[in-house]
Amino acid sequence: MEGRIVVFGATGYTGMRTARALADQGVRPVLAGRDAEALAALADELGGLETAYADATEPRTVRALVERDDVLVTTVGPFLRYGQAALEAAVDAGAHYLDTAGESLFVREVFEGYGVKASSALLPSFGYDYVPGNLAGALALDRVGEDAVRVDVGYFVGGGSLVRGLSAGTLDSAPGLLATRMYTYQDGVVDERRSRVRNFEMAGRSRMGVSIGASEHFTLPSSHPGLREVNVYLGWFGAATHVAARLPRGRATAAVIRVCGGGLARLARRRAGKGTLTSRIVAAAYDADGSLLTEVHMSGGDPYDFTAGILAWGARQAACGMTETGALGPVAAFGLSELEAGCAMAGIARVTG
Repeated sequence: MEGRIVVFGATGYTGMRTARALADQGVRPVLAGRDAEALAALADELGGLETAYADATEPRTVRALVERDDVLVTTVGPFLRYGQAALEAAVDAGAHYLDTAGESLFVREVFEGYGVKASSALLPSFGYDYVPGNLAGALALDRVGEDAVRVDVGYFVGGGSLVRGLSAGTLDSAPGLLATRMYTYQDGVVDERRSRVRNFEMAGRSRMGVSIGASEHFTLPSSHPGLREVNVYLGWFGAATHVAARLPRGRATAAVIRVCGGGLARLARRRAGKGTLTSRIVAAAYDADGSLLTEVHMSGGDPYDFTAGILAWGARQAACGMTETGALGPVAAFGLSELEAGCAMAGIARVTG
């Protein structure tokens, strides 16, 4: 292993899981954050790891975390509010970068703004958002080749209660995910003023998703230049999907969701335990006449367990050296078969039969 791995936000919900996953795989990451006492306790638990103070509101402390060829893993969100410090630190240092951002505008900023000037590999949204959809889409497109001009990807979470199952960080990030300007891919990345809904048939039942901006809009066309349309849908809201789709994009909606999300986050913190969540992802490829060519289904367990596992796997791969630089999708960074193996190790695998 060439570079160090630094986990920024190591005492948060996802960061702590990621640090433990790395330690379980025999890696000794540097644990970074702003709570020295919590960092010391986690470091002792994981065998005496190195710790470092860093606060996203003090960019110089984040910049001090990494040098060239290090790997910076950040789980500090909401990323639209706190993500820039880690992203700029990695680009400035020439360190490889992985984050857990699901917020559409931040993802777009990484690909359109920072990717062109990075001398290292930037891997945004390297968690349940949006690695398995990238994999499912790439597998579907690889199966049908140049006949495909459109691919639709859907993400669904089942089991348990939404409030009990989602972390406070996810709830705090909801305004950036749902209320800001969305985009899609139609012969290029274009703004989408209003969301759309569509149904996916999964495991014998119809599941509805609402359209979102995601990393697939940037990554799948770059690997499959014949694609003219990429759509990504989120199916977290059940019967409320139509309501979510009708919400106008803008500051007023962001304020409403932020207030509601904050209340849900506080409720989630007070309630003991978490719901048992499961993951289901589907990618459907279509030809120029709109006929379905193929579908790839993937399933697994808790999305947070998957995120920690795939972050640990990706960080280890990146620490061994990267041949590609700039903003990358997971397939371009690691290869299709390698990524499928990594996802299976982290808990999400292709459904067969």
